[in-house]
Amino acid sequence: MIVHIGNKIKAIVTKKGMTVSEFGRRINKSRENVYSIFKRKSIDTALLSTISKVLDHDFFQYYTSLTIQVQKLIDENQTLKEIIKLRKVKAK
Repeated sequence: MIVHIGNKIKAIVTKKGMTVSEFGRRINKSRENVYSIFKRKSIDTALLSTISKVLDHDFFQYYTSLTIQVQKLIDENQTLKEIIKLRKVKAK
């Protein structure tokens, strides 16, 4: 699952009832820059930290859970490789 951080930010801004202008003022960005942020699939961590503080929302949580999911898949993949290797040895 890929995180589209701009969509997440936009959803929280809307949920908080904040206007684009007010949000932009709080993060020191123009309205145009805010709309650009809403379209982004990735974002600089410093800016994301500022946005998290302004909106009182931990946007980093989406990346943490994604990292955990990826690690689980890597572990499962390694286990499957080992099983395949053992079956090949046993089949000989």
